[in-house]
Amino acid sequence: MDGDAARQKAEAAQKRADELAAKADRASQSASGMYGRFAGGQPLLVGHHSYRSALRDRKRADAASDRALDAYKAAQAAQCKAEWAKANADAAAEITAITSTRARPWQPSDFQPGDIVTVRVFETSTSTYRVKRVNKKTLTLDGGGGGWDDPKREYDRVLFRTRDGITITNPDQESQ
Repeated sequence: MDGDAARQKAEAAQKRADELAAKADRASQSASGMYGRFAGGQPLLVGHHSYRSALRDRKRADAASDRALDAYKAAQAAQCKAEWAKANADAAAEITAITSTRARPWQPSDFQPGDIVTVRVFETSTSTYRVKRVNKKTLTLDGGGGGWDDPKREYDRVLFRTRDGITITNPDQESQ
């Protein structure tokens, strides 16, 4: 997903979270108003002519409170999704900025065993590894598990390479 699409997705998620928060506030105020009959602390009087209607009103108010709580939970979940979408959009924009300044793509001759590389693992997350082997199409990276969990990453997933304390983002920086 490119940076603009990710940003639009984040904005839509934030708008949805704001709408759900407003809905939760309205539901809470509605439920609070339904408890008005019981504000003075008058207990339900069993056998009194008002008992059935008071019991019905209390059940309605309790159900409205439950709906308000559910609405708050939905609003909180939507806010978490919006924050996650914003973080992903920021990461996507950063990765796009790094990769768009390259004069050429990474290739096997740019790496050697022992280099430290930062690679995209998924769409927007990154991890840092030590290069174990340089292959024709991929880098074999040291996963730290003695060989059984060594990941392979394509060259287009490499963001940075560090060798001898010098970090580069553009493969052509070496030849200059």
